[in-house]
Amino acid sequence: MNTDDRMAGAIFEDEWLSLREPLDHASRAHGLARASATDLARRGRRAPHVVDLGTGTGSNPRYLARFLPPDTRWHLVDNDAAHLERLAATYGSGARPTLHCRDLAEPLAPILAAADLVTAAALIDLVSAAWIDELATAVSAIGAALLVAMSVDGHIRFTGPVDNDDGPLLDALAQHQRRDKGLGAALGTAAPATLINAMAARGHVVTAMPTSWHIDARHERLADMLLAGWAEAAGQAWPADETRFAAWARRRHADIAAGRTRLLVGHVDVLALPAQARPGARRSRS
Repeated sequence: MNTDDRMAGAIFEDEWLSLREPLDHASRAHGLARASATDLARRGRRAPHVVDLGTGTGSNPRYLARFLPPDTRWHLVDNDAAHLERLAATYGSGARPTLHCRDLAEPLAPILAAADLVTAAALIDLVSAAWIDELATAVSAIGAALLVAMSVDGHIRFTGPVDNDDGPLLDALAQHQRRDKGLGAALGTAAPATLINAMAARGHVVTAMPTSWHIDARHERLADMLLAGWAEAAGQAWPADETRFAAWARRRHADIAAGRTRLLVGHVDVLALPAQARPGARRSRS
């Protein structure tokens, strides 16, 4: 769950995640997903262990399943037991993932120890520089690949009519994004660059690609929830402007619903591949 998720409001979380899933999947850097699968094949991982951090309702594994081997052994990690219970029910009698209910503030190395590929989506803008450093160290130590998707990068642009409150709202929003979300002082839009630098420093080959949302009248309900969430977060950062920001959200939603404006929300996908297969990195598995 990233900054956009938090700002959509916990009461409507399931609806929000359902609305954003098709937009996420359409926006993803499909070439990076294919490259992660190619890397697994290069390293002889026919039944790879893939650990998905902050899995939520399972959108990221559902997206990646089309690219990865059918015998992939999924390990899905989230701190929300209710999400994991609902996710488990969707697998029926088929191959089931291993579900791990744990706080991502706990040490990462144990949960990643058997991973060939570590994945996450809509997560790292919530975490601190220290958390990213820990992640990079753990991934590098086992010679795994890392695919982190749909991280906000700070590029937000409205087309069409100008609203004088766009600038103040986005300034307050950026301030809110840097608050502690439970994993240290959040990096917000600085997270992708921090991750890229951390993985490159450890010898991984890193590729980043833009995966922006393009929101228009077809996404009217998602836009309503997103803008209202932004306004709420901005109001928390600048309490004196709470009413002003709520009115802004209503105006901008009306603009999108009427087709007067479109909204670009910048995201980025990052793939970090081990430079070469590392002897001894793969543990024996049952």
